[in-house]
Order: sequence, then structure tokens, then C-alpha cells
Amino acid sequence: MHSPNVRSMCRRVAALLQLCCLAAQWPTSVATWGELRSNGIGQSLMESVASALNASAWKLTNSSDWPPQYVAPATPEPENERNTFDYIVVGGGSAGSIVASRLSEQPSVRVLLLEAGGLPPLESEIYGLSGTLHHDARYMWLDEAEPNSNCCQAMQPPHGCCWWHGQMLGGTGALNGNIFVPGSAENFAGWRWRLGLKGWDWLQVQRAYRRLQSQLQLGYFPVDSLNLRVSALIYAASAELGVPRMRQPLVAGSSFGYTHHVPATIQKGRRANSARKYLATPEARQRPNLRVLHGAQAERLLFNSPGRAGKGAGIRTRGVAYTLPDRNGSFGVWARRGLILSAGAINSAKLLLLSGIGPAEKLTPLGIGTRLHLPGVGENLHDHGMLPLFLRLTRHCAVNSSSSAGGRGAYEPASVAEYLLQDQRGPLANSFSLMGFLNSSAPHSRSGQPDLHVVAHTLLPRGSVGSFGYLGFRAELVAAQRAALQQSDMLQVMGSLLLPRSRGSVGLRSKDPREKPVIRNNYGDHPEDRATLLRYVRYVQQLTTTRAFQRCGMQLWLPPLPECDVLPPDSDAYWLCHIRYMFVGAWHAVGTCRMAAASHPRGVVDERLRVRGVQGLRVVDASVMPEITAGNTNAPTMMIGEQGARMIREDQLEEDQLRVKPLKEKQMKNLLEEDLLNEDQLMEKQLAEDQSKDNNQLQEDQMKDQSKEHTDQLEFQAEDNQPTDQNNEIPV
Repeated sequence: MHSPNVRSMCRRVAALLQLCCLAAQWPTSVATWGELRSNGIGQSLMESVASALNASAWKLTNSSDWPPQYVAPATPEPENERNTFDYIVVGGGSAGSIVASRLSEQPSVRVLLLEAGGLPPLESEIYGLSGTLHHDARYMWLDEAEPNSNCCQAMQPPHGCCWWHGQMLGGTGALNGNIFVPGSAENFAGWRWRLGLKGWDWLQVQRAYRRLQSQLQLGYFPVDSLNLRVSALIYAASAELGVPRMRQPLVAGSSFGYTHHVPATIQKGRRANSARKYLATPEARQRPNLRVLHGAQAERLLFNSPGRAGKGAGIRTRGVAYTLPDRNGSFGVWARRGLILSAGAINSAKLLLLSGIGPAEKLTPLGIGTRLHLPGVGENLHDHGMLPLFLRLTRHCAVNSSSSAGGRGAYEPASVAEYLLQDQRGPLANSFSLMGFLNSSAPHSRSGQPDLHVVAHTLLPRGSVGSFGYLGFRAELVAAQRAALQQSDMLQVMGSLLLPRSRGSVGLRSKDPREKPVIRNNYGDHPEDRATLLRYVRYVQQLTTTRAFQRCGMQLWLPPLPECDVLPPDSDAYWLCHIRYMFVGAWHAVGTCRMAAASHPRGVVDERLRVRGVQGLRVVDASVMPEITAGNTNAPTMMIGEQGARMIREDQLEEDQLRVKPLKEKQMKNLLEEDLLNEDQLMEKQLAEDQSKDNNQLQEDQMKDQSKEHTDQLEFQAEDNQPTDQNNEIPV
């Protein structure tokens, strides 16, 4: 989700960082400012404060918390024992961090995690500063969609809709809004029964969520008094329209109603995403079988044979070719058991296409040999999207920004010092999220399932710069919003589609891995999506008629859109034009490596996340979602990481048992043959000594021998049915 006022926040953050730097360099700063009159005690105290601030900041980003680095060779080298692992995970984001950690829990399994980015910076750990990373190419993939006349027309030309995603350990989960929404029971019932995906019903998904929540130890945002009053205002207004508060905790699944008790990936005032909770732990960093390589840009997958277009039999992945920013050439790492793509909905599809796995008709013109024709790769891209609406507060009421005057700002030096020196507490640890799940056709109804997500009830204070600059809108729109904010506060409300029908795609510009992908998002392309967004507008208009909103003089503010302003005011035609301009992305990209039943012509992975037609290759991230879930997608993505890791370990155990069984059978057969030979020799000796034994006795002895052989075989089968390695057992 997008955060408002990021540019003004960046300026304030820069100022406080300068202050921290001055504090860290206290003696030098004193020399710059002039002589400090002190008998030594006061100066010593100031220096101790500076030292404590510096130590606390360094502790938040301590690189020794993470698993050891894999030391790549100075120059590319052929396959050898040092660069060969059992599993290689490409992408250390929300899902990949979990997969690498879970697989490395097996001491006998060597795991390498390749991550294109580095370790999360201080602004990631202090989640109140995460918005400052959202335009930083060092920590994000700043991908954009192709310009589209049907959506995102408010963007500053020539830019299209933003499809930004994280580039560091933790991925987008290291700089998002920390919201944890597991989706709904209806979502996963649809995956299981309507789409035929075994193992993905709500009951089994909940088991993965329990494992995930046990590791993450979710928390709730501390909320300041002003935002508590904002939530009370929304509750009161929506109640007048018959919209209830949510009955069940959101962590149990999304359902109808409003709530500000939103679970979050935070713990004790700092971000607690999957990378930190699964990799930056004493257990994980002490595993000798887990290594991480930062700055490794995967270029293509390596296979066991060149393969031929349209022929997938026998194709097996062997490894990954990657580049490093400080070295020339392409390096290789190799996997004995399997390769797992967890690079996200944009980059996992891109890597498959670069490797020749995808629609042949799109790969051939780019000079990429088609190793496997798989037409669904890159298709089915979708996102919730967001449509911002703005309400001016024309009367003084409890939620005006002036009503919080006198409170300490989050970026003031005292707040920073409190956060760093008092266990991450104070205004800098505060945050707020209020969301509603509604039936847009009948907001008071609980029938069916919600199709509208009303989020980001953000107060934009009078005199602030607003949110249009952050969103990348046209200069005239940025200026218009700033001018409006000189007159009054605004409440920004976002509407998202929980059941979007529009679909886009991810493709390649060329066979050069460094080129940005071609993204076609098609937001609002489907008429049902536009109809839902139109109902969202009418719902917000209804809110302005409630007594609660009228006490604050809430009025819709419309940005100047010349193409739309010539249409009849407040007509459906006007609002559909408004939607073409203002409906933007929510950064919830899913679906480009669609999980599907075997009968689906556009499926990419099966229900156990194995890529069709390729051995030893899986995709485990948000790209496998066949349909987006109800709410923010970070929690379902992490759940997919847990599910995928469990499936890999289960299949590994089964393969190990199948591999051991023929070996045991051969050994047992040799033993049985040796026993039979010894018995024959004894029998001949006995016959020579006593020729008087009759044939009946001889037949009886032979029957006993056959009975013994059968008993030995039964004992072998019973032994073979026992697990060979108790460490591989997965609790279900």
C-alpha cells in the first residue's frame, strides 16, 4: 500500500539522520560549534548519549544476525563440490526466506539462497521510515507498466502504473505496510473445489498459517489518539449505513465489516518480516548447511540437455547462471535435488522466459530458444489496484489535525531518541490501519463474499504536501492537491477490488536479463471491475450524508481532470472517466506462474508447485496464486512459502524411500541366495550320511525352507516401510 506525505517525511528524516550523525561525531561537532564550557561531567554525559544512540541504531541493522555469506569464486568455474548444493532458492523475499530456512532445518541438506539485493537498511527495520525506500532503486525494483489509455492516466508522462517490488532480503515484506491478512475461507474453498487444487483448502492452509504465525509472533500497531478518533469517526458513519464492525479477529480470515485491529508483522516496535524471523535467528545463522549470496542477479536456469522446442520430456534443471555487481562474467551454481524460484510475480516469470520456458511465439522473435512451450508463463497478472478518494474537512471537529497540536512528532529528535533508547517505543513506533470488507452492491449485507476493500483512512494535515507527488502523478495534479491542503485537512480513502476480473501479463523486451520486463496491467479493463469501483464511489458519497461525517463538514474534493470535467457532474460517465485517471496499483502482483489442475491449458505449476514438464523445478511465491486473495497479499505469500517447503520435504522423503528400497531389496536378495546355498550344502551332506530318509521327509524340509524365505521377505517389507531418516518427517 502507498503512504502519503513521503517526500516531506524524507526531508524530516534527512534532518534527523543528520542530527544522529552529529551526535555520533560529538567531539568533532563540538569543535565545529566552538568551545563547550563544561567541567567534563556534562560533556561526558553528552558523549555517552551519542554513543548509545549510535549503538542502538547499529544494533537494529547488525549484519552478524544473518546467515553466513556464500563466497563466490573470483572467476567463473565449472561445476564442483564447492558450488554444488542440494537446493538453490532464487529470491530471498517473503516466501523464499521461509523456503530456504525450512529446507536447511535438515542437517544433511545443503541450501543456497540467491538474493539480488542486500541486507535490509535501517529504514526497513524502523517501519515508520519505510516509505523513504519506495523510490530508491538500491532497495526496490522500480518496474512500470506500459502506458495504457484505460488506467493510470494521472501518471506523469511517459510513466505507466507502478509495479514496484522489494530488492533485499525480505523482499517487498521488508518495506511494505506490515499488514497481515490471511485471505478468506471462500478464497481457498474456490482454489480447492472450483479450480481442483488438492491440498489448498482452508483447513490445510490454516495449518500452514499456524506454523507461520508461530514463527512470526505477530503484533498490533500502537495507535496515537488522533487516529483512534479517526477510527471512531469511520465506525460511527458506517454504522449509520448499517455496515457493522468485523465480528471475528482479522487474523482468522477476512470477513464483512470494519476493523482497526489489524495484525501486523511487527514485534516490539520493529519490523518482523519473514526474512528476519526465519533467517536472522540464532538457529538459522549457526547452520553450516545454509549459505546466502547477496547481489546475485539470476540470468537464466541451467538444464541437463539443450532440449528442443515443444519437447519437454527429460528436461531437468541443474542450476542457475548469475552475475555479481563487482565481477565480470557469468557464474554458475548447481543443485542436486532441485531449484526453487521465489523471485516474485514479476521476476519469477521473467526468469522462466529468459530460460526458454514460456510461449514459443513470444520467445522466438527475441532470439530465445524454446526449451519448453508453456503458454501460461507470464499470463494471469493481476492486482487489487487502488482508487483514492479525498474528503475535505470543512468544519472543526475531533479529527482535525489541529486537535492534535502539542503532541510530539514522530521525526522529532526526542521521538528518535525515545525509539532508539527505550526499546523502540514512542511516536516513531506508532502506525495505523483501518479497513473495511464490504459487499459493494449492498454494504449492509453479509451475503456472499466481500468484493470491496476500503483501506488507508489517512488524514492529510492542512499545509502538508499531499500524496500525489509520491504516487507519481502529473505536476498540475500535485500542485492542485497542495493548494487544496492549504485550505483544510483531507481524509484520504482508498478502495480496492477484492475480486478483480481484469488480467495483464509480464513479458520480455529482449533476451538481455538486465532489461526491464514488459508489463501490461489492464487495470479496470473488465466491465465488472469498473462497476464495482463505481459502487465504491457511491458508497463514499453516502458516507458524506451521515451525521458523523456532517459534523466534520466532509465534502468530496475532485482533482482537476479536463477530459472528465466536461462531462455531466457526478454522472456515471464522469466517474468512469475519473477511474481511468486515478485507479492505480496496490503492489499486490500475483498470478504469472499460475497453479492449476492438469486439465487447465494455461497452468504453469501443479498443485505441489512443480513446473509442468520440468523435473527439479518449482515456483514458490505469489506468482502461483490462481486468483488473488481477499486483502493484502503478503500473508498468503508467506503461507505459500510454508506450504511449498513442506511439500518439498515430503517429496524428498518419498524419493529417499524409493531410492533406498531397491538397494535394500538387492542386499536382501543376495543374503537370501547365500542362505539357500548353505542350506543346500547341508542338505547334501545329510543325504550322504543317511540315505534312508524318504522323499516325504525331504519335501517337508524344502517346504520349511520356502516358509523361512517368505518370512524373511515379510520382515524385510515391514522394515522397509519404516522411515529411513526421522529428521525428514514433517509434522502435519
